[in-house]
Amino acid sequence: MVGFPEYAQFFIAMLAIVDPITILPVYLHLVRHFTEEEKAQAARKATLTTTVALVVTVFIGQTVLDFFGISIGSFQIAGGLLLLIVALQLLNHDDPLPAQDNKDKTLSASQVVVPLAIPLLAGPGAFSTVIVFSYRDDGITHLLILSGCLLVLGGIVWLALHMANRFMRFLSPTTISIVNKIMGLIMAAISVEFIASGVKSLFHL
Repeated sequence: MVGFPEYAQFFIAMLAIVDPITILPVYLHLVRHFTEEEKAQAARKATLTTTVALVVTVFIGQTVLDFFGISIGSFQIAGGLLLLIVALQLLNHDDPLPAQDNKDKTLSASQVVVPLAIPLLAGPGAFSTVIVFSYRDDGITHLLILSGCLLVLGGIVWLALHMANRFMRFLSPTTISIVNKIMGLIMAAISVEFIASGVKSLFHL
């Protein structure tokens, strides 16, 4: 039976992986030519795309694994290794995000969604984490609680993007670097748990 600590771990893990704070510089770069209304539209679309993609994964993730004949143990190990790589990037680099195109060009709100929502916010690490946690119980209540956690996370993402201009006044490069290190450490610990659980599942320990 999955309890509150496991759901709290899921929410914290997803918050660390999605990490909307470190996306703010990228978001501000992409919408630098936008009007206030266009910025709000881009924030809504990016948040909606991210949330819907992750919630859908909650319900069909197991089906996808079964279709390809992948055991949950193997997926846990693969997901754990992927999370560990991302965690090490956060711990060892001040800017783990991919370099952005510096050409002076104007994008539409819909075009901003593609690099921002997927893969920067909802990337492979986020999808793998959702699938691993959804496998811990096959009850509909469990899936609905996970979906609820993702909806709350979506609200946080929207708030971060919506308030991006104000946030960036208080977030210096040093502050962002510190946040990266903390999130990286949390993700590293969670990835080890994933790998350990996968090994136990594969070898029936």
